[in-house]
Amino acid sequence: MENLLLLFTSSLPCWDEETVRVAGENPEALKALEESGDLKRISSGYVLTQKGIITRENIAKELYLPVTSAGDLITDASIAREMLELNRMTQYLDRAFVTDWGIKEVTISETFPIMPCLNDDEYFAFDGGKVKAAWPEHETVKKFFADFPNAGVSARKLPAPGQQELDEWALKNNQSYGSLRVDFVMRARADFNHYKNYPQFDSDKFKFLDADRLFVQKVKDINNPEKLLPFIGKLHIFLTEQRRIFLPGWFDIDHDENEDWILLAFVTDTEGELEGLTRTLRAWGHGLIDPVNPVYILGTSIERLRNQTEQKRTIYDWFQEETVRIMRPDAPDGE
Repeated sequence: MENLLLLFTSSLPCWDEETVRVAGENPEALKALEESGDLKRISSGYVLTQKGIITRENIAKELYLPVTSAGDLITDASIAREMLELNRMTQYLDRAFVTDWGIKEVTISETFPIMPCLNDDEYFAFDGGKVKAAWPEHETVKKFFADFPNAGVSARKLPAPGQQELDEWALKNNQSYGSLRVDFVMRARADFNHYKNYPQFDSDKFKFLDADRLFVQKVKDINNPEKLLPFIGKLHIFLTEQRRIFLPGWFDIDHDENEDWILLAFVTDTEGELEGLTRTLRAWGHGLIDPVNPVYILGTSIERLRNQTEQKRTIYDWFQEETVRIMRPDAPDGE
């Protein structure tokens, strides 16, 4: 029963009966751990107490497991609720598919540095109801393009600038790093045993070489989808960094000349909310992805993930059969 405490981590600090069940553990143990003083109930979930943190650490040592941080004690109900919803999405996404012949590398709330980073209202502009990407015309971005011009397969024969050169550029141009926090990031590595034999690159700071990438964000304000635009814009910049700084020539095409997918998925609570978001994003148009193609925008919902009865064998099966393809680089608006 106490082994259940190992589920509680700094990135997933709040659990309830549903999330524990999806993770393959006994949800009835939560109440017993509350009675023992290891857990306390906040809002509709459970979090560790100080006693629970110590018990969790002792269990890890007894099982000869790494003692990872449990994070800070959570006392705020709104934070607990937000972390529980993130956990719910995480459990259902992780359950949605396996990776035959490969591995899934999942991170929660991963934060990426953004350079150059613009003001929130400088990434996109509306033009007649359509969204136009404004960031490529920003003077700082144009300077970035001029100073780091090498991208595409032809850049493979050139040394990657890497983090040091980006830091030097930021200092020279008086630019400060911004940040992009993504709720759920997955690096899916098909046929891992095959690809591990290829050379790695020191410049690959974020370990995206030879992997499909899934960036997932929960939609927190479904009534104001325009609040997603700064997030999408920062992701555009981050992908541009990968193509010009960290993995020029290698970010989109792997060692076997296969396309590495970039999937951006938005998750709503209900199917009705997903339908509304899909209509809105499609109406806004391809300006949401064109500057950084190839990128796909997907949609799913907690309701849809909860009702999925069959675990798909690969990310490709899940993408094709279980999600709404809101926007794709090889097709006009719509599927």
